[in-house]
Amino acid sequence: MHPSQKDFAYTFDELNISVELVEEAMGYERGQSPDPIPEMIASAIDQCADLCNIKGSLLVSDSFALDPSGVIETLGVKFLVGRKIGAQLKHAEGGAFYICTAGAGIGERSKDLMACGDLVEGYILDVIGSLTVESAIDKIQGVFELEMIDAGKRIASRYSPGYCGWALKEQKQFFELFPENHCGIKLSESCLMDPIKSVSGIIGFGANIRNTVYECQMCELDTCVYRTIRLARRK
Repeated sequence: MHPSQKDFAYTFDELNISVELVEEAMGYERGQSPDPIPEMIASAIDQCADLCNIKGSLLVSDSFALDPSGVIETLGVKFLVGRKIGAQLKHAEGGAFYICTAGAGIGERSKDLMACGDLVEGYILDVIGSLTVESAIDKIQGVFELEMIDAGKRIASRYSPGYCGWALKEQKQFFELFPENHCGIKLSESCLMDPIKSVSGIIGFGANIRNTVYECQMCELDTCVYRTIRLARRK
């Protein structure tokens, strides 16, 4: 299989983000947030169709070599993903490299609200922005997983630079795999993505992949908002 790139775009409504899901991502039990939080969440959700510009890409390559120290070499680029991720990808025959964004609008609106003192409204939109990009990459991963099943292969959990021992600075060579400003995403000098509600990473695949560890079980970052969101979406 030669490297192939697939592009995706979704409307906000296609992601089915509910008030209950936002509540749980905020730390409440579903349906148990106090008034007026549910009404505020519903109002924020109503704004999101106009605030989001949801795009993603998946670059799939079977040019893939992994050594025991956790170095991946693919498409002329090397990544030191470390031993933790390397152990989960040791049977991988290839990798699908992804980028995905909710667009700039929702993050900018959240920031503006907070700057004006509307902290709760701003925070709700911030959470919905994180949910949006996670929901979008979940859909992209789901499409890819079905393709792999049809090919007699499995996929591993997805892993991102900045987590599980994979240095954030490797975003620089990661983004060398994609055209400049692809999906409207660019990197700051500190290797953070802009728009802020964006994600990147790798999904390994192969006939002998054994997906025994969920990525959040490996991560030591207790304050990660995506941990809460992913756990909520798995229920």
